[in-house]
Order: sequence, then structure tokens, then C-alpha cells
Amino acid sequence: AWHLGDASHPAFAATDLIIASPAIPPRAWPERHAPVVPPEGLFFANHHGPRVAVTGTKGKSTTAHIIGSLLGWTVGGNSNEPLLEVFARLGGEVPVVCELSSFQLHYLAAAPPRFQATVLTSLARDHLDWHPDLDHYRSAKLALLAWSETIAAAPQTLPLLPSGLPLLPPAALPDPADLMVPGAHNRANAALALAVARHLGAPEAELRPRLRAAEPLPHRLRTVHVSGRLRFVDDSIATMPEAAIAGLNAFAGPLAIILGGSDKGAAFDGLATVVAERQARPVLIGATAPRIHAAMLRVGIDAPMAADLEAAVSRAASAIGGVGTVLLSPACASFDMFRGYDHRGTCFTEAAKRLFP
Repeated sequence: AWHLGDASHPAFAATDLIIASPAIPPRAWPERHAPVVPPEGLFFANHHGPRVAVTGTKGKSTTAHIIGSLLGWTVGGNSNEPLLEVFARLGGEVPVVCELSSFQLHYLAAAPPRFQATVLTSLARDHLDWHPDLDHYRSAKLALLAWSETIAAAPQTLPLLPSGLPLLPPAALPDPADLMVPGAHNRANAALALAVARHLGAPEAELRPRLRAAEPLPHRLRTVHVSGRLRFVDDSIATMPEAAIAGLNAFAGPLAIILGGSDKGAAFDGLATVVAERQARPVLIGATAPRIHAAMLRVGIDAPMAADLEAAVSRAASAIGGVGTVLLSPACASFDMFRGYDHRGTCFTEAAKRLFP
């Protein structure tokens, strides 16, 4: 039977187990309730193959896919094919790289699965519309490191890393020519992936060609259109300021950046400082545009606001005189104007091609 309503519905009193979409925050449940597991919990209970888990405020998708390329393993979870579908399609012995969000990790913590290696790519401020506070968010991420049966990998400079945990040092940074995704942050992600792949026995002679074959993922610093001397780059997955800062630093030359969207509780002063230092030209959209505008004013930038994404693309191209990079790296979620970050990125690409054929 289907019941539509909130968790106060009488049906909850008769439940033995709640299988929760990770998008539903823990505050949704009544104080007394049956055990809550995400669908991934069912997957891990029936999976017996080797697996690696990857999380991080940003970089988890790219790092998971690079590890998958280096090892020849399937990648599932979070923004990829759901893990239950991977299991149904390939069986319970398939080696898999699991990309896990803080939401998934929170629910998995009640019965933590084990992994051959765990990876934390970065740790910043995010998803405070879901987590009650920053400590709750960070704890969900950091817990993964202890779920490894052998080794964990993380940048040595990350804050709050647990003491006494055996951390696998990252490999040397790869040559930019060996990496199809731009940016120093992606070289650091690739170094973590290389260290894990070596630890798990990937053949050394195959690592460089496999790294070169790892293609950029959609909506992650991907050049989607070139018109004359203008390049349009879709980084719609950049839903927090730190990710937008990485995008700003990934390209040389004149650059305009489109910022703004729905609010996740982020602060924008640090981003504004980098925009000023980079001499980038910001154009603002969405619900957070007034807050970002105020942050930009504090560093001496009067950033224009656009009514929609197409208008923002036009203003951004004009702001750099038709020469350079127009970067969609919004630093915010997309749900004020779009169905998701992928829809936002697709709309950006379509607008660029329509306005600048």
C-alpha cells in the first residue's frame, strides 16, 4: 500500500525497517522509529566482491572514475548508476568503486560496510540544508576512512584527519599531458587514484595509458562549445564556492564566470576574493545572486545580475569582449531554476550554441 504524507503517518508505527532515499534528511524521522538504511545498505549486505569507497566535498566523482579506469572496475553510487542496479546487472562478485555522498554515509554508519580501500578527496563546508551543522557533515565524511580493511587515502593537508589512521600517501602528481581533465585539483585527485590503484595491484605499465584514457565526466570542467575565440566550459557540478574557485584557477587568459543558484548555506566572501585576484568577470543568476552580489561589492566588484541563464551567457561573453573562456561554475545548487546540475549544464550548452553558432 502507498501512503502519501510525512513520517507522522500511522504506518510508521508498524514498520520493521525503513529504506530511505538518502535525499531525506535525518530530521524527517520521528524520534522513535524502525532502523533506517539506504538502498546501498542492501547492496553491501549481498555483495562479496572487492570494493573501494570514495567520498569528498568535491572531487569524488572524478576520483572514483579515475580509480575505475586504472583498475578496470565498475563505478557506481551517488551520481553514477545506483549500486543496487550494478549488483542486479553484474552480480554480487563484481569489483566496484563506490562513490558515496555524506547523505549515504550518514545512514550507512549504523552498520558500516568494509572496503579494500577508502578515499577522502576533500573536506570543506557543504550541504548545511541537509546536515544540522558543519560537525555533523564532516563526521559523516571522515567516518568512511575507518571503514577500510587495509588502507585509507586522503590529502595530508586535510583538516580533522583522525590520528593513528594508516593513510596511504598520494602518488606524485601526474603530468598534465596525461590527464584529460584540467586543473591542479584534478591532478591531486589523480594522485590519490594512482596511489590506491598501485596499492590494489594495478600493473604499473598500464597506469599511464589507462590514466590518459579517463575522459572528463559531463558537467565537470568540460569544454562544450567553441565559437571563434570564445570557449564555453560547463562546470555545473560546481555547487559550492571551493569548487568554483578550482574552476577559476583551471584556465589561463580572459575569463567570465557565471555564479549563483539555490542556497545550501555557503559563504561567498572567499570566492569573491579569488574572483577579484583572478580578474575574472562575474555574472550572477538565481536565488543566491543578491548574497553573491553583496560579497562581490565588498571586494570592489559590482557584478551584474541576469534574469536567466541565456542572458547570463550573453553578458558573460560580452564582458570579456568575445575573447577567452565563459565558465559556468555556479558555486550553488541548481534547484531554484533547474531540475538538477545536469539540466543546468545542458541549458548552458544549448544557450552557448544558440547565441554563438
